[in-house]
Amino acid sequence: MFPMLAIQIIQQSAQSSVPMISLSFLNQPIDVIFFDLLVWFGWIPVLTTLLWGFSELWLAERQGVFAAKQKYICLAVDVPSMTEQTPKALENLFAALYAAKSSPTFKEKWFDGKIMPTFSFEIVSEEGYMQFIIRTQAKFRDVIEAGIYAQYPDAEMNEVDDYVTKVPKLFPDEKYDMWGAEFTLDKESHFPIRTYVDFEDQMTGEIKDPLGYTLEQMSKMKPGEHFWFQMVIQPTGHEWKKAGIAHVNKTFGVEDKAAKKNDLVAAAQTVFKLPFELIAHATEIDLAPFFGMASEATKEADPWKAFKLGPAQQDEAKAIMKKTIKVGHAVKIRIVYCAQKAVYKKGDRVTIIKGILNQYSHLNLNSFKMHGPSVPKDDYFWQKWDYEKKQTILMKAFQGRSWGIGANPVYLNAEELATLWHFPTISIKAPLIKKSEARRAEPPVGLPTTFLENTLPGAGDNEFPLPGGMPMEHHESAESRLAGTYVTSKEPLPETLPHLKAPTDIEHEDAEAFLPKGRFGDTSPADASDEELFTPPDLPV
Repeated sequence: MFPMLAIQIIQQSAQSSVPMISLSFLNQPIDVIFFDLLVWFGWIPVLTTLLWGFSELWLAERQGVFAAKQKYICLAVDVPSMTEQTPKALENLFAALYAAKSSPTFKEKWFDGKIMPTFSFEIVSEEGYMQFIIRTQAKFRDVIEAGIYAQYPDAEMNEVDDYVTKVPKLFPDEKYDMWGAEFTLDKESHFPIRTYVDFEDQMTGEIKDPLGYTLEQMSKMKPGEHFWFQMVIQPTGHEWKKAGIAHVNKTFGVEDKAAKKNDLVAAAQTVFKLPFELIAHATEIDLAPFFGMASEATKEADPWKAFKLGPAQQDEAKAIMKKTIKVGHAVKIRIVYCAQKAVYKKGDRVTIIKGILNQYSHLNLNSFKMHGPSVPKDDYFWQKWDYEKKQTILMKAFQGRSWGIGANPVYLNAEELATLWHFPTISIKAPLIKKSEARRAEPPVGLPTTFLENTLPGAGDNEFPLPGGMPMEHHESAESRLAGTYVTSKEPLPETLPHLKAPTDIEHEDAEAFLPKGRFGDTSPADASDEELFTPPDLPV
């Protein structure tokens, strides 16, 4: 059918004034025909590939310039010593971070190199001393602090230096050795993992926090050992949610009317529909599934499919729908163990790295697994060739909180993120966690301020008298303090508040002016009387 149609088109074009193609072209050998087609049209895919490659290089260069301009800070969180908050308290923080997502314009993307911000939530064990760290852009500091203090008023947050600079980036190193892994999900991201809800005791209602095992293992680090957990998140779209809803609809036999086919795919299916049906009728072989096309027999929906689902399929659909109703982010998870060579224990610590995330595995739904290409391996001799290279790549990715190095990101919702990173509850007795030493409170309303903070120019003279009961000058007499009135001076106000120096803080030359002669000055202690030695000098008030 197609050859006859092609011959008819060629004949019509030959009869016209501008022929499309000569009939002699089709009479050539097949290899000559393909060579001519390659010469005429082969440059199109080559040029397209080159343009795409140069555009990606340009975009990466602009994004690198944009990222270098951003200022990042590390916030150390001193967790409350006595808290009964569950991991659910941090769900609001992870959900609020979605507000950092923005859709860059064409100029912002291709000329400014704007990229989505990333946030790194980390648990650090420095020789057994543990602390919670949040690395973020400086402009999002208020958002992070508000999210923490809203749920943990007694927590303390301080800006600290980045701890990753303590170890080298390049390996092999003369002093340090390391091992680690980047983790990804075993199935698609719309399949959930076990969360803190699944660790709740049905009898007592108490949550058996899986973080307790992680902290206990991290507290076993000896002097010279470092154990780091990192969870880098980036606010993105909801494509993972759409995939989950499509999977549930397919499970229940519901046709997804919102799904749209590609124009090329739809055209190809229309063109090849009749030939495939003729072949299937003549040979009883259906070629449609091999080309991604469904035949009429397979398109018939079973109205009773939802009632034929087994318990596992029903639980799977419910779990997916439960995950998709909450805000999620793209996530990259890394765990690194680094230690001085004298105390390096790879065999003992590898088990900890593998076991930390196994607690969240759900065999019927989803679980974590190590990303093979990023894991340093030396089981076989050919793996030893790039062992040190993988060490360097993994350490650079961890220290830079890289988003482009390693495996593709996975998607976790706010409940799953709060399960992996939250503050220990009162039931966890890990001994070396940095905790807040005092409760945080706001200053009282109407607290008096100094004259440098809240004094108008000219206050205190006859035209603008000072309010009674509030000192506005740094010097007043004893009589005025007792009477409740204050004497002002016409001298200009000092730039800073006075600081009375102790006698030990006074310079040597100035001290002689305050010490009377014959007491500690010209008179030696051997010649001075006891009254002169033990009587303090009269210092100015």
